[in-house]
Amino acid sequence: MNTHIPRLCTLLLLPLAILLGGCDHSIDDRLAAQAAAEKSLGISAELFATRFNRTLADVLADRKDDDAARMAPLYVIDVTAMVNHKEQYVYQTEVGPARTTIFGHFAGNGNLKSVGALLTERSEGARAEFYLCAETMSRVLTNGPKEKLPDLIKRLTENALNNPGQQMTEVIGDKILSVTIVKSGLLFQIEHQQ
Repeated sequence: MNTHIPRLCTLLLLPLAILLGGCDHSIDDRLAAQAAAEKSLGISAELFATRFNRTLADVLADRKDDDAARMAPLYVIDVTAMVNHKEQYVYQTEVGPARTTIFGHFAGNGNLKSVGALLTERSEGARAEFYLCAETMSRVLTNGPKEKLPDLIKRLTENALNNPGQQMTEVIGDKILSVTIVKSGLLFQIEHQQ
């Protein structure tokens, strides 16, 4: 009888030990796996800012804007403000006379996961600035035909304004362009297609 008790305890405790051993995954392992699966835009914030600043002049020139040379410096992103600090997963800056907000979220690998522009004012100048920033971002991050981007962005914007609460999207290559109404205004965003 005495030999059966230890054997019985072992048989009862063995499945419990296996169960507990199998569930012993650390949070760090799960976060590392999630970060590895997370898709980024494949560009650092500093490189994005540099390309944005260069591409902006091309966008203004393509619009046949006589003031392009005078206007371009108003929209320059400060590259030094785009650093991903360990605790900070978002960058934010403002450009242009209407102070259009440009922001980005960082992926686990330090590259940008998404970038966006936020329209917060209802003036015509603010809207033109929003379109300028959205088109410039689109040229930097997508391979879409540059002559079709302004109409695409305007169509997404108009559809979002006419359908509050819904996100309007368009896929260009492996990127998703989206426009949606948020509490603080109208949000244009570019992300990698998951």
